[in-house]
Amino acid sequence: MKQLVLLFILLSGITYSAYAQKAGLGGLVVDKRSGEPLPGTTIQIEMAGKKRYLTSGLNGEFLIKGLQNGTCKIEAKYIGYQKYEAEVTVNNQTTLTIELEQKKKDLAEVNVAGKRDHGSDAYALQNDRKANVVMNSVSARNIEVSPDLSVANVVQRISGVTLERSTNGEGQYAIIRGMDKRYIYTLVNGIKIPSPDNKNRYVPLDIFPADLLDRLEVIKSLTPNREGDAIGGAVNMVMKDAPSQFSVKANAAAGLAANTSNFTTFDHGASLDRSPRATNPVGYQATMTDFPNSAFSRSDKSHPIASLFGLSLGGRLLNNKLGVMLAGSYQNNYRDVKSVFFGTETDMNNGNAKVTSIESRNYSIQQQRSGLHAKLDYKFNDDHKINLYVAYMNLNKNEFRFSTDTSLQLGRPGPGFGRISNSYRTYHDQQQIFNTTLNGQNELVHHLHMDWSLVYSKATDNRPDEASLHLVTGVSKDPATGAAVQAPLNLDQSTREFQRNSDEDKSAYLNFTYKSEIGKADVDWSVGGMYRHKSRTSTYDNYNLRPTNPSNQVYDGDISHNTFAVFNGEGTSDNALNYDATENVGAAYAMVKIEMKKFELTGGARFENTDLNWQSAVPQTVKGKTGGITYYDVLPSALLKYSLDKKQALRLSYYSAISRPNFYEVIPHNGGDPDADYQEIGNPNLKRTTANNFDLRYEYFPKALDYVLAGVFYKHLNNPIEYALEDVGTNTYYVPDNFGKASNYGVELDMTKYFRWFGIRANYTFTHSAITTSKILYYSTATGTSDKQVDQTRPLQGQSAHVANLSLLFKDDNKVGLNAQLAMGYTSRRINTVSQFLDNDIWQKGFAQMDFSVEKRLAKRWYVYGKVNNILNTPYQLEIHQPYTGSGVVGAVPFQELGKNTFVRKDTYGVNYLLGVKFKL
Repeated sequence: MKQLVLLFILLSGITYSAYAQKAGLGGLVVDKRSGEPLPGTTIQIEMAGKKRYLTSGLNGEFLIKGLQNGTCKIEAKYIGYQKYEAEVTVNNQTTLTIELEQKKKDLAEVNVAGKRDHGSDAYALQNDRKANVVMNSVSARNIEVSPDLSVANVVQRISGVTLERSTNGEGQYAIIRGMDKRYIYTLVNGIKIPSPDNKNRYVPLDIFPADLLDRLEVIKSLTPNREGDAIGGAVNMVMKDAPSQFSVKANAAAGLAANTSNFTTFDHGASLDRSPRATNPVGYQATMTDFPNSAFSRSDKSHPIASLFGLSLGGRLLNNKLGVMLAGSYQNNYRDVKSVFFGTETDMNNGNAKVTSIESRNYSIQQQRSGLHAKLDYKFNDDHKINLYVAYMNLNKNEFRFSTDTSLQLGRPGPGFGRISNSYRTYHDQQQIFNTTLNGQNELVHHLHMDWSLVYSKATDNRPDEASLHLVTGVSKDPATGAAVQAPLNLDQSTREFQRNSDEDKSAYLNFTYKSEIGKADVDWSVGGMYRHKSRTSTYDNYNLRPTNPSNQVYDGDISHNTFAVFNGEGTSDNALNYDATENVGAAYAMVKIEMKKFELTGGARFENTDLNWQSAVPQTVKGKTGGITYYDVLPSALLKYSLDKKQALRLSYYSAISRPNFYEVIPHNGGDPDADYQEIGNPNLKRTTANNFDLRYEYFPKALDYVLAGVFYKHLNNPIEYALEDVGTNTYYVPDNFGKASNYGVELDMTKYFRWFGIRANYTFTHSAITTSKILYYSTATGTSDKQVDQTRPLQGQSAHVANLSLLFKDDNKVGLNAQLAMGYTSRRINTVSQFLDNDIWQKGFAQMDFSVEKRLAKRWYVYGKVNNILNTPYQLEIHQPYTGSGVVGAVPFQELGKNTFVRKDTYGVNYLLGVKFKL
């Protein structure tokens, strides 16, 4: 870490020294009318027949050294402004304010509209200022020079946003203002997309390559023309659009993960793409010929090399009527994850947590992320325009896991002794999202505007032939020497699991806006609606393979030496993950927007009707095999914006929103994620969550890219949905349920400040949430131990009290061609798993993360860049806030300290490096 901080300072210092050698001429370039700084202004200085050139910095400032005292000619040019010319007398250190005057309005509008860069920092900032919602954006240029490769990792830089990470440590789901991923929806160009997940609605953001975006928006409040199921907010990916001039961008990179010295690979090529039951006639009995053993034929690869490729090209044709943009991205990376997990339970004698087993897990994960998108737009005239957008996103994941666990109780001589279970697991998973949108914008008559969209989207996930091999052995102590003696590895069983899911949306949107004037106010009247038909299909099969006689076969590392027989050749056709669901959502809204002097008011209401039906393959005797839910919601909202002056504004907003249960949560089932620490069961009585949301934000934009945002928010939730550990019979399950009422409020601070080429970007969010639920308390009595229900108030699952980001920036695209960023983030502790027992919730420990990126221009159109992620090698850690007592455990246990919080889990991911080149035309 110290080396990278010093490197950042050194790069900045070397560059800064180029500007600080001698006295000269400096100052500020501003708009003559508004006083706004104009970054990137081209300035020519001519003295004694010699010309020198420079550009104004990110805050509009400029400085040139090495001039002699005397008179010089100065000339300044900026797109859309008249050329500035003057003679200036230089006397040691001279300062000057250059005021540029806009060209005539008609010409200025043509120039700005034709040349504006939708991927620039300035455009993203202006978009946030003009929005009629509370919103924060990250520009394409900001993404390009950041350490991040996926949309999920980009979104963590935005104020109030934290991440839930996947097994390999990369970001996967966004948590906005402490609201779990279930309270957020994902948009592509403002259109909601389905999820490839076979259980849930929320979309994994790690499937999207970040270099396909023009802008990433996090929307924190809603207006009536936006879909209403976003209590936490929404993530909108604005994809690359056709530039005004022909453009080509390409990049290639290679990288290395520091901890992948022995990366395990396997061959899944011979595996079936679908289960034997799905590809054969009814009644087919699978045999061992359906299950090749190649998945267990593994080998080690030393330091596999990650790779990245990207290409985009676009421009405008036919006298600027036709816009074309084509872009593609491919990323291939490797992760080697070390993990340790403790099984825990609650002591019925005193209610304290105690550990029961310890399991070591090693993961080798290859992830291939790719995306293609095309956008065509045709402008018939100023009143009629049509757009066609097509996108395909793909995420392939190959994962090998080896785990070994041992009991810590039952009279064992100590950790690592007694009966030990080993298991191998391999799977290949492919997630895909396809979206095509046809959109039109039409001026029907004077002041009456219509826009419409026809959308087809489909998300799929196929995880065929997930293969698991379970072994048992034993370790005993030699009576004479005390040394550990391991018994042979005997086969226990093998399982082969097939999961396949598709989620298809057919949607239509129609909106009308009528522009009018009432007195001195501009009033826009809007009405519209949408309809979506969603079809979801999930299939699942699990086959048990058992060793043939003799059943105590020894495993020598080569699975071909062992023999199995299929125990359930028919598969698991009655598993609850075999289900079909349809959901129809219809909506209509009315909205008015009033602009008058310093006031802007947007308000109205949205009506949504949801009709969900499902049919599961569970036996007829199971409650909830088939079911349906229909409900209606009226969702009002209002936003008032008051401009204090040209640089300052206040926003006050209110909106009502809902959160629908996930599909799999309402379908009866017993199972879930094989990686989960506890298995899940469904709850067909689950209700939707409703909420009222309030925001107040102060905005200050002093000059150029500088800004200060400060706000407060409050959310009141009815029937929030959370998962809790509950005992059902003799087993403990993870169950979704409604938990009465909850509140969530907090404070957000967000700022960026540039000092010519240097910048600081920082944000901090404090969030406090509270929900009261019933817990079980064990206590001692005169006759033994008893229990009772008590209420406990705690934070919402996934909510961190403190979230902060700090980035140190150096940005000079003109003279030196250097961009560098040192990004640091902190997330405080949060509840990972809710327990049914008092004070036994499992918490994720607070963590800090640091990343670094640098880009340097080598030639006119060639650049070299580097990215370093997870510099601090920050682990993922879980614990229970109960002191570890060692109750029932034999011997010392690693990671556990007497009197300290009970340790549950630790995953370590390592540092990742990437080095590449770019070409820009």
